Amino acid sequence: MSLELTQEIKDKIKEIVRTTPNITSVGYGYKVSNGVNTGEPSIVYGVEVKKPLAELSSEELLPSEVSIANQPIKTDVVQMGKIEPLNCNGNCGQNAGAASIPNRSYTRPVKGGLSMTSLNNNNTVGTFGLVVKDVATGCILGLTNNHVSIADAFYTNARDLDGQIQNDYDPVDSIYQGTEGAGYFDPANIIGRGVRYVPLHPQSLGLTNNVDAALFSLNINTLSSTQSWKQVGLDSVVTDHLPFATTLEIDNLLASNAQLYSSGRTTGPKGGATCPLKAFQLGVSFPIGYKMQGTTTTVTMTDAIAYLKPPVDHPESQDPAEYGACCNPVRGGDSGSALIADIGGTIKVIGLVFAGGTAACDGGPNSYTYGFACRIDEVASQLGITSWNKGDTLTVVNTSTIEYRTEPGGSDQKTKSCDGKTFWQVGLTDTLDNPC
Repeated sequence: MSLELTQEIKDKIKEIVRTTPNITSVGYGYKVSNGVNTGEPSIVYGVEVKKPLAELSSEELLPSEVSIANQPIKTDVVQMGKIEPLNCNGNCGQNAGAASIPNRSYTRPVKGGLSMTSLNNNNTVGTFGLVVKDVATGCILGLTNNHVSIADAFYTNARDLDGQIQNDYDPVDSIYQGTEGAGYFDPANIIGRGVRYVPLHPQSLGLTNNVDAALFSLNINTLSSTQSWKQVGLDSVVTDHLPFATTLEIDNLLASNAQLYSSGRTTGPKGGATCPLKAFQLGVSFPIGYKMQGTTTTVTMTDAIAYLKPPVDHPESQDPAEYGACCNPVRGGDSGSALIADIGGTIKVIGLVFAGGTAACDGGPNSYTYGFACRIDEVASQLGITSWNKGDTLTVVNTSTIEYRTEPGGSDQKTKSCDGKTFWQVGLTDTLDNPC
């Protein structure tokens, strides 16, 4: 079997994660034997703690191979730890020292990799991923995770209608970027406002999700056509506007062994010879907790990219057990970072970072061995965006034209058409009555 991620493999992974208890993840990666990466394709089970075979009960035993499209494929088991969103509520600190100071500083014009937060989710900070373009209007927008900028991103049909009321409308969800600390919520630090996001389904409804992403408008005075396509600390790598990788290019990341890069609020710029990043698994599915009306609620994420930081002296390693993993390819506060790859000599966006795996690591508290990113092709499809290209007009959202419509009860629809316009679900309200 080739290393390309196929739909049959994705379907098998979803089946396994749905029917196999006591695992933290399932993905498509490499088979490891006696600590050595064999280069063979494998379905990789992630467990919170990897035990010797003799200590496993019959219920904990996993198959040595599975069948995909009538072909046998070997399985493997890795210690993935608990996978969790990269929230930063003031306890995540800094990891890259002086290298990450620019990521946490007031910067104009804005660019990818900067610290950001929002009015309605003001107990946490994350990362401004990159500048993108709205397909429908051509407007320039900012991209991050929904758990960075949205207080409650769950579909309203999953929420208690008599419970906590949260939405993106009242108060208006202003987006802030500035030097962290006292005064962060100064109006001078407002760079835009929330526009739309991809709502989440809870696992309890039997539905899955593959995107954690939100868009926000950008004020024209925060943007520059010659600067805002950049990534903090990656000037030698990102030398022009960033195109999105194609589906086929993402499906072949293991085969191409592409060099990865990212710049986040906490860990700063990463990638290249002195701090390499590599794809570890594709098509990864796992349970993860997000806040719904203030309560941590499990959702199932699917089709993610898993990556790691191999040792500097073994940059081609794809397996953390082979030479010993380096810690913290991500850390709390890096949520929303763009994951970038050198694909055939062209630097492209492949994903949007949103989670980390807490496998054993010597990097201290809140350390991670693995990072996880939503695929950019899925983010683009579900949010209706494309890459911001050189020569595109620098058009921004006229926020005075944003409208809201209401309907009774909760909804499982991401969008709704009203008077010939498309409206996106943005939460529950008890202060507005404006039916379609």
